[in-house]
Amino acid sequence: MSKITIQEIADLAGVNKATVSRVINGNRNISEKTRQKVEAIMKQHNYVPNSIARGLAFNKTFTVGFCSDYTDKRAFANPFFYKVLQGIEEIVYNHDHMFLMMSDHDNKKSQSTFERVVVERRVDGLIIPNTLLNERNYDLLVKHDMPYVVTGENMLPRDGVPWVDIDNVQAGQILTEHLIDLGCREIMIYAGGAAAERDKFIADRMKGYRKTMGNHRLDIRIIEQAEVLKSLYGSKPLEPAGERRPEALICCTHEQLFEILDFEKGNPLLSEIALATFDDFPMSKYMRHPVHFVEIDLEMMGKEAARMLFSLMNKEPGVPKSVSIATRIGS
Repeated sequence: MSKITIQEIADLAGVNKATVSRVINGNRNISEKTRQKVEAIMKQHNYVPNSIARGLAFNKTFTVGFCSDYTDKRAFANPFFYKVLQGIEEIVYNHDHMFLMMSDHDNKKSQSTFERVVVERRVDGLIIPNTLLNERNYDLLVKHDMPYVVTGENMLPRDGVPWVDIDNVQAGQILTEHLIDLGCREIMIYAGGAAAERDKFIADRMKGYRKTMGNHRLDIRIIEQAEVLKSLYGSKPLEPAGERRPEALICCTHEQLFEILDFEKGNPLLSEIALATFDDFPMSKYMRHPVHFVEIDLEMMGKEAARMLFSLMNKEPGVPKSVSIATRIGS
């Protein structure tokens, strides 16, 4: 028996050829009943779409790209970066597309990687970090009508940029509220001046902390260096007029938390203070002192970014311009 064609599948299902194509391409604008009927016929006849033929027929690559910022070395060193990728990949492969991961290299003699992918239409859609969305790249995406989604809140002063991010303001609020519920009133936050100016997610976590402390009429106490705590937890008792020792410390990043843990020896810090941070980390269960944390679902962030991208690629109506993913206190 010869291989069944898309037209023959359409005839058997009682639909037109375009409907079968939409089923193959993962388009959502089809009833579940029709989708199941078409897929059952495809399975019965062992129909496997040819990706190259599909691409030529529909002028598509059936590939989704993720372009990372090569200059952002911190992203590659961060294990949570790969949780986002894991979420993206799951949705991409569920839509029967290929996933192309690349980094943007700026070649002075020719086009950058980003420009080549967009101009040459190597992919049908792109997911990029907010560090890559500058004016030049934005103009390229718009000029070539390339569907895209940004991971991380958009910082470019342009309207209509689609983005997905963790709700870091809410994360700062619930973590601070959690510490207050534990009975803490003197709560410090370790943010780092330069980091807060550079990274919006840190600024947003501080904003959530400020708002919650203000709601409870508690003093807002921000430190920019771990050394400040050493002076508060030295061997000599504080003078009556000295600064009050904190009952809890929120570290905005894991790097800051590790700084605090680094001077554990000979310092009573961890026995007197509640430590808190954002997102769990694998080594936390082996620590002598518990660390309170907010669960941040980075895999969901990747999934939502990919879902939004496919909606834009399929020109679905009512696609939200942004998605903020809520967090919760970890257990």
